[in-house]
Amino acid sequence: MPANLNNYYGIDFGTTTSAVVGYMVMDHKPEQFFYGDDEGRPLPSVVAINKTTGEITTGREAWNKKMELSETCEYFSSVKSVLDRDTRTTIAGREWTPVDIAAELFKTLKTSVKERTGNDLSIATVAIPIGFSPEKRDKLRSAAAKAGITISSFVSEPTAAFFANYEELRSSPIVAVFDWGGGTLDVSILKNENGRISELATAGSNIAGDYIDNKIAQRIHAKIARKKGIELAFSDMPSSAQDLMLVRSERAKRALGDDDTATISINNYGPFGACRELLDYDWFADIVEPEVSMAVDCLKKAIEQSGVGLANIDRIVMVGGSSNLRPLIERMDSIYGEKLFFPDETMWNVGQGAARLAMTPGDYYSNQSIGIILSDNSFFALLSPDTPLTNWNMECHFGIVDTNEEARFVFGGSSDIEESPARFKSLSVPAYRFLQEQIILRAFVDENMVFKVIAGSTMRPREYRRVWDYSQLKCYYKLPEMRVEL
Repeated sequence: MPANLNNYYGIDFGTTTSAVVGYMVMDHKPEQFFYGDDEGRPLPSVVAINKTTGEITTGREAWNKKMELSETCEYFSSVKSVLDRDTRTTIAGREWTPVDIAAELFKTLKTSVKERTGNDLSIATVAIPIGFSPEKRDKLRSAAAKAGITISSFVSEPTAAFFANYEELRSSPIVAVFDWGGGTLDVSILKNENGRISELATAGSNIAGDYIDNKIAQRIHAKIARKKGIELAFSDMPSSAQDLMLVRSERAKRALGDDDTATISINNYGPFGACRELLDYDWFADIVEPEVSMAVDCLKKAIEQSGVGLANIDRIVMVGGSSNLRPLIERMDSIYGEKLFFPDETMWNVGQGAARLAMTPGDYYSNQSIGIILSDNSFFALLSPDTPLTNWNMECHFGIVDTNEEARFVFGGSSDIEESPARFKSLSVPAYRFLQEQIILRAFVDENMVFKVIAGSTMRPREYRRVWDYSQLKCYYKLPEMRVEL
């Protein structure tokens, strides 16, 4: 490999699909690459583990055979959603944790990059949903590490979508990100102040592309059953036949984005034999009308919650595979018109933004104060706004001023801390009550953006140290020419 060649990767580890976007930079000229499945689309976020042999199937192959594999495998259809479970499952004699399962998907993504470029995906920026807990971040980091991937930083999915299109959006003060994929609809209203992005409101739904695919499959099955005169529910069909119908329905859905008709043809549809159905656009639009209305209402709800008003929405960024549904586009165009913005690669957009951040690294900065309320009710700041957080830490020494057997610290600095119950905003440290005794307090922000304080007496052993942490730290990401809140 030439010495002047550098590779940067962003990963969109999605609920339904996952993808890697890479930038290969040679002589300061970045070239973009997409890594997903063999069909050139993002990889389905599914893992199937055979109950007897332990054989692992992931991605598109596992998705296309979902019903069939579910009979012989433990099937995990949304790997990211199981990360918060503290469970262990024994499959074919091996114990599996949610981290182990997520690691298999990371391995598949890593293999995709290796097979197509010969390069090693060893470090990446990963996009995550807004509100993704520190516990989930830690488990996601561990899963990536098991696959040989170091997560350099996390970025929120709406922020990643914004950065992927920064040149087009930099002059827009209020931006809505409408991200409708296979598993969820996520809407975020963002305020852009000279490149510093703050979240004003969010809304979402669990009805998305996979739900629509299943609905289409069941409607087509009902048409076939009426024609053949056979009363058999879709759920009672052989699993392989259900898989075929779901795959064909998803392809027809995509085809009707451009064409007025689409054909579903299955040579052996179980007891029905050879089947062929012609779908027209009007039929399709009628089928998905409730879901389209739900999605439009979700955006309206987010705009109302933001308090900015429709007139002040400058652009609506349409990302995610389901944002390409023609009935949705037609409805949105009738309401929002020129406000709509469609990136060139809607399915890959979040990964693109993460990759751009990997290529142009910046730093996290605090967007709030955290400190200690002293005995005279004055405020002693530990962390102040606009403080860079990478490798940030500070150490303070406090003296003992009374004869209590503990030193009690009360934290404040932001309303959510100060309004929380006492047990959540205070830290009691065992003490000996000697006047020469000191309490050493060390504050830092860990790699998962959790603010932590470790405090202990100079006269007590390490086991008497106490820890206080705050997982709702408000911060923004700062690039050389912009600031972005996450």
